[in-house]
Amino acid sequence: MPVAASAPPRPRTLVHPGPPAPLRLEHLAARGQRQWRLQLAPGQVLLDALTRAMAAQGVRSAAFALWGGELQTLAYCLPIPDPAGQVIATYGEPRVLGPATLLRASATLGQNAEGQPVLHCHASFADAQGRLCGGHLLPERTVVGARPVQVLATALDGIALRLGFDAETRLHMLRPQPESAAEVGHG
Repeated sequence: MPVAASAPPRPRTLVHPGPPAPLRLEHLAARGQRQWRLQLAPGQVLLDALTRAMAAQGVRSAAFALWGGELQTLAYCLPIPDPAGQVIATYGEPRVLGPATLLRASATLGQNAEGQPVLHCHASFADAQGRLCGGHLLPERTVVGARPVQVLATALDGIALRLGFDAETRLHMLRPQPESAAEVGHG
């Protein structure tokens, strides 16, 4: 007996609540290709370790690829529909694991309106039972475990990434702008 073909899944379209931006993808070209390979040592808090390493090189905006190693404490959250309906999604309550194995992560370093470092990081990892997980890491609460985490850091020279409000999504996100002369002098 032939099996009836099912209809292909319908594509889902998400529409942000704010006015559509005339330019959806903001981008700038960085000057140069400065990169460093780092090892984050046991006991280091992810946010502090990466911001200190970049500050030592005079870098305030950077992109990171992270892999391997153990996380003694891993704090993360997952996207959920916004209960208030103000945005498409928001973050759920933080979840905390430990220990966990970091598989891969990507992160971006910038600053908030007060000039304090902001690190946006998404990762995939395995919990202590080997279950695969992923989510938005909370870098101020994530601590490197017994095996060091490997990092490839890339400076975004000439670019300032600033946390700013995006009217279309109604979210705060890191947005690129040319680095000012004052920022270049203060690294």
